Amino acid sequence: MTNLITSKLRVSKSALLVAGVVTILAQLPAVANDDSAKTARYYRQQAAAAYKAKDYAAAIENFKKAAELIPDHPTLHYNLACVYALAGKKQQALASLAKIAEMGVIMPIEKDGDLDSIKGTPEFKLILKRLEASKLPVVRSTTAFTIHEKGLITEGLAYDPVEETFFVSSVHKRRILKISKKREVETFASEQDGLFSALGMSVDAKRRHLWVTSAAFPQMVNFKKDEQGLSAVFKFDLRSNKLLKKYVLSNETKKHALGDLVIQSNGDVFTTDSLSPAVYVIRAQKDEIELFLEDPGFGSPQGLAFSRGEQHLFMADYSTGLFDIDVKTKKVTHLAPLAGATMLGIDGLYFHKGGLIAVQNGVNPQRVLRISLSKDLARALRLEVLEANNPVFLEPTLGVLVRGTFYFIANSQWPLVDENGKLAAEERLRDPVVLKINLDAR
Repeated sequence: MTNLITSKLRVSKSALLVAGVVTILAQLPAVANDDSAKTARYYRQQAAAAYKAKDYAAAIENFKKAAELIPDHPTLHYNLACVYALAGKKQQALASLAKIAEMGVIMPIEKDGDLDSIKGTPEFKLILKRLEASKLPVVRSTTAFTIHEKGLITEGLAYDPVEETFFVSSVHKRRILKISKKREVETFASEQDGLFSALGMSVDAKRRHLWVTSAAFPQMVNFKKDEQGLSAVFKFDLRSNKLLKKYVLSNETKKHALGDLVIQSNGDVFTTDSLSPAVYVIRAQKDEIELFLEDPGFGSPQGLAFSRGEQHLFMADYSTGLFDIDVKTKKVTHLAPLAGATMLGIDGLYFHKGGLIAVQNGVNPQRVLRISLSKDLARALRLEVLEANNPVFLEPTLGVLVRGTFYFIANSQWPLVDENGKLAAEERLRDPVVLKINLDAR
């Protein structure tokens, strides 16, 4: 049976929704202020205890209740399949596996002893073929540029249309790199500017500012334990390349991880906190960071994207899916799951021509998606895989839209740095690559 990890902590990012074969769910990290995930978590814990006691009827009942709350969670259906098979309910087990196959994700069904009772059936073999098909590459991208420096652990990407330059953030080395139009690389900001791990970024071209989120992670060089849970937003002046202001969230009462941000046309900056789930705002006029919104449905907020007209602020929650926030009223709407698909595990989120572009690194395979929305933006209609199983991928993260082309970090290499800040062996590290996809090409 596979472990269910439904919150994304930036200190452990790789394929959390479908992490390895583990049996005890008690290892799950705590998820605060997440009503649906909290309730589902309760049922999962009850199911884990029942599974351990070999009370498969109770395990089935509790997994079913959890799946009713998060119906597009592939691992819930996988664990249901396992306990169904152990209980001798072969058709129900196969039906649960079929749901996973329909989502296009990969699970280690051929290796799991819990499923032995159904492995000889024609239906199982057909499902296995469908899962194998999900391993096939879908590659529409080309290389935009490569940075010839290993060990950065890259996360964020921003673009300045005035100078036609890109910015890339480093988690491990606490730096921001500037890549010129000629693809010359220089350090724009560093630990000397007070940066922790540098994360999400966005350029306010009109006001000539670069906004950056940063959090004190154990994966960064010179990490100090008493800094853990500190997070901040940095505002840099693109005219002088100087730091203008640092907006800090203290770790005294809560731990924070401001991971991504988006800029409204009036200059207001919105950013997500994935550790103490919330959205914060820095109003252009007030110039201070303040809480914008908390909601019991939030579990691990990640990417943000404004709709055209900026009435809708879409937010990706790693553990519970997509949300639509009305910027004026602060009304929060949880977008309904899409049948036959999963919208969990999304990191970066971008609005494009009435739909959403998403980097989904919390499932296997990690993917870039196009999510079509209804005209009123209230519902997801269709999910299209733009990129998956690209050999370059090693935890794709965030990106930026530039005139109909989506640029994104293809190989952040988060799995290659441990929680003591130690990098993997040199031969395993790669040069960071930024890929690009022409969204209008057919």
